Amino acid sequence: MRVLFVGHGPAHVPWIIPLAWACRLAGHEVRVAVRPQCVAPVVRAGLVAVPIGDEARAGAAAARQLGLGPGRLRAPAQAAAVLDPDLSEMLVEKMIAVADTLTDDLVDFARFWRPDIVVHDTAAAAGLVAAAAVKVPAVGHTWGVSLGVTCEDESQLRPSYAGLFERFGLDPAVGPAVWIDPCPPGLRPPHGVRRADMRFIPFAGPAALPEWLRTDRASGRPLVCVTGGVTTSALDEVRDQVVAALRGLDAEVVLAVTPEQAALTGPLPDGVRLAESFPLDVLLAHCDALVHHGGVGSGLIAVTHGLPQLLLPQNAFQEHWSDLVRASGAGIALPADAGEGEAAAAVRDLLARSSYRERARSLRDEIDAMPIPDQLVGFLEECARAGHTDVPTHQEAGRR
Repeated sequence: MRVLFVGHGPAHVPWIIPLAWACRLAGHEVRVAVRPQCVAPVVRAGLVAVPIGDEARAGAAAARQLGLGPGRLRAPAQAAAVLDPDLSEMLVEKMIAVADTLTDDLVDFARFWRPDIVVHDTAAAAGLVAAAAVKVPAVGHTWGVSLGVTCEDESQLRPSYAGLFERFGLDPAVGPAVWIDPCPPGLRPPHGVRRADMRFIPFAGPAALPEWLRTDRASGRPLVCVTGGVTTSALDEVRDQVVAALRGLDAEVVLAVTPEQAALTGPLPDGVRLAESFPLDVLLAHCDALVHHGGVGSGLIAVTHGLPQLLLPQNAFQEHWSDLVRASGAGIALPADAGEGEAAAAVRDLLARSSYRERARSLRDEIDAMPIPDQLVGFLEECARAGHTDVPTHQEAGRR
């Protein structure tokens, strides 16, 4: 079987790596189509990348400003907040605009390579067009949240979506979709798209384990990781005060940074360590808590280690995820401009109260109970054989 994966931006690429490798290890041919800026991460993962689109055009579409500042959430009666509907609409239109810069190359490649199935990031609508062009099933793959481009029925058909297909002489893909979803049920807001559960397995690239992570720490003090993510500078402005707050708690601190962030970091005080371009999954295995910007990937990696987390969201989408974590009981969310005292009090609470860690471990147990990627390969095989996605998922088959 030939499986064509279609990625979105750099922060999304790690989500599709485990399933892509599961397909490869099952003996299938795999190609991963991504924008030029995402080629290197795919290659570092040991997979075959297919560059698509012009990065300048795709980047311009992706950089459209949408008023993503905090405060764009609509808080309903239920525990988990949802994105403001207008903002969700703008995000989907932005995804379609990016897809419009990629479809020419992707359709050309799909017609050349003839995949048996397309697995696309739910934000990568170009994958739906490529699947339609070669008349094979398309399966979505979420990036931890239930947001993406879909058209479940004619009432959802928008002109921009239809336009992606029409220039190739194709009918728009309309009908029930299925999305592979690695988010544990305890962190999922309601969503109408059918899901195929898959265990979240973090991927952040290779690394050599440094000496300080190969021995027990002598201090016995809690180790707290602080990160603004690998694709943003979200915590740059507040990082120093966060570190000061943690040092006031007599905690050791490790800053997980990119090379660009490391270059801007001055001398570090005692008890503060820098981890540059190091896999967060490996690092958090040695930590007691995580302070971060509200990124979905960072947050779920913390959950896989049963760690409580303090979230300092810098935009509406990070605020959305932060609220889901807060509602789950696995962490605390503070405003982006929270002061040093507030951050210190929050981390003290996270470390002292067992309920945060217990809830994080409960979410970790949910993840561990989900089907592993190789079990999803069988689902993809069945979809390819049937020529559609209306085949039982692993959990649906188990209920029969």
